[in-house]
Amino acid sequence: MISCGDMNRKMIRFSIFLVISVYSQSLLSQQQVHHDRAATGSPGSFTRVSYKEFFTPVDTVINIPLSLLRKHILPDLKAGTFYDSIKSRASKKFFTRALLDLVIVNPDSLTLKRFTLRSEERYNAFRGIKIRKITIERLNVFGTDVYNPSASYKPAKLEKFLNDTHVNTNEKIIRKNLIFNEGDTISPLKLSDNERILRQLPFIDDARILVVPVSPEEADIVVITRDVYSIGAQYHLKNKSKGTFYFFDDNILGSGHELELQVPYSNKNPESPGLGLTYYLNNIRKSFVNLTFSYFTGLGKTSVGVSAIRTLVSSETKYAGGIIINQVYTDENLDTLPIPAPLHYNYQDYWLLRSFMVNREKVQRIIGGIRFINDNIFERPDIGPDSYYALQKKALLLGSLTFSQQKFFKTNLIYSYGRAEDLPYGGMFRLTGGIERNEFKNRAYLSADGAIGGSVPSLGYFQYSAALGGFLRDGKPEQGVLVSNLLYVSNLYLAGSCRIRNFARVSFTRGFARYTDERIGILHQNGFSGYYNDSLRLGQRMMLSLESAIFTPWNYMGFRFAVFGFTDIAFMAGTSQVISSGVFLSALGVGLRIRNDNLVFNTFQFRIGFFPFAPEYSRENHFLVSGEQLLRPPTFVPGPPATIPYR
Repeated sequence: MISCGDMNRKMIRFSIFLVISVYSQSLLSQQQVHHDRAATGSPGSFTRVSYKEFFTPVDTVINIPLSLLRKHILPDLKAGTFYDSIKSRASKKFFTRALLDLVIVNPDSLTLKRFTLRSEERYNAFRGIKIRKITIERLNVFGTDVYNPSASYKPAKLEKFLNDTHVNTNEKIIRKNLIFNEGDTISPLKLSDNERILRQLPFIDDARILVVPVSPEEADIVVITRDVYSIGAQYHLKNKSKGTFYFFDDNILGSGHELELQVPYSNKNPESPGLGLTYYLNNIRKSFVNLTFSYFTGLGKTSVGVSAIRTLVSSETKYAGGIIINQVYTDENLDTLPIPAPLHYNYQDYWLLRSFMVNREKVQRIIGGIRFINDNIFERPDIGPDSYYALQKKALLLGSLTFSQQKFFKTNLIYSYGRAEDLPYGGMFRLTGGIERNEFKNRAYLSADGAIGGSVPSLGYFQYSAALGGFLRDGKPEQGVLVSNLLYVSNLYLAGSCRIRNFARVSFTRGFARYTDERIGILHQNGFSGYYNDSLRLGQRMMLSLESAIFTPWNYMGFRFAVFGFTDIAFMAGTSQVISSGVFLSALGVGLRIRNDNLVFNTFQFRIGFFPFAPEYSRENHFLVSGEQLLRPPTFVPGPPATIPYR
């Protein structure tokens, strides 16, 4: 049965369609002659038509005889020509362009975009083939596309100026970040890992690795990268009298090195403004070791730091480790201290991981780790053994053992606005133990944490994690914490030219046997970004965040726009209370995010929020403008052994 309402909607859409057809004038010739099809092959591309394959080492126009096109393709070509003609003519006028989005849906929008594309799948057909040659193709920041590098649009004057003032990443730097070489045999896992590694570099916007067979036994690899425009600035306003300016270059002259200048100020501090410098040297001599040097002075604080860190970069990386040394002196007023006092300390952190591959096909690994932290406090106020843990002089030795399994889905429109994203699936379980030698006492530490994630094709992506841990002294727990998190990302729903994705986050944190000054408050994130209440600090917290984001087709010089709506609720309670009987908070609102993946700037966010049922002493910022960092979902590969944070 077709209802009257459905019939009316169909008639309205059909009427609009006729208006577009008439208003756009001659759409198609009444007599159609089907000619052979022509395709353009870009240098190094590999084209398949029916069962024939073409390799184009240079720009080539391939004439495809109509006889090679399968019969079921011809109706699609006719329909495609018809609708493309309507779109082309209707798009010239605002009125018909607006109506067009209501009645014509692209063919790929008839189905949901699900998390089913595994990163390594497209390389499986080339497994074991020898790599003959590796070619690097570096694209301009603006006016290019890694998925269609031979096609580009004419950049606007500003985009052309930015392209001219940007130095593309040196080819040697791209090659230095490859984990395969000429003469190797193709490993689908390595190629997919390397594509992800390139995309995660701070100076690369997007990357693609292509396999071009040149014979049954050999293939060439084409690595296509597009930089971000690396020079930028940001401003963070803490309150009416405090803030910080940031100036940075994430790719100095294409070298892959980064420099950040930090200028904090405070109208109430006579030493204002301050000055901070941080220099990053990424991937020293193809070791994937990143060096960082930092210096800061001003506003009552002086610090010097150096670090050298190598993570488990790919699934086949065996060793990871890090060294961090910081020397800090400050006479700032510390918010947690009843009496302001100078604080002088030296922090040292050393860690090492070793990975053992158990199952290469499933990427299952056993990872062992060890870590030593020395927190040497030279000056501080008098404190007791059960308070101000951050100011206690201590040394902590930790060890961990982890089972990890991880691969990736390749997707987009989750945290970025069009570039490819890598979403992990798999799981992890870790046991951590150790000993702390504190100036007041000695005690043991023990924790367990795990996570699992994957997709349900009809629903979307889920990730769940949980952790339980704490110190033990004379058989009694100290500074214990229980944490549980659930993340849900829906499939991508297509509505005309818009894309819709829903998000849900549930988190629960509960402390037990904590120190007297240790309490948690509302996290200033998601819907509660504009809410403050310093008096609301208790022992446990539960938060639920719901968000719907509409990724619009609007694109102005690379700036893309997403509209979102959110609803958040939270419960705060003491450790002896039932969480639902505690303080209830809520937030709801709408907002707009603007992001340009070609630039190093954070996502610009404008939001209006309301906080019904806010308790006493609450401060509310209903209109908020902020810069949101590009987020990545947690992976199932462990970092260095660590205690579970209570925050």
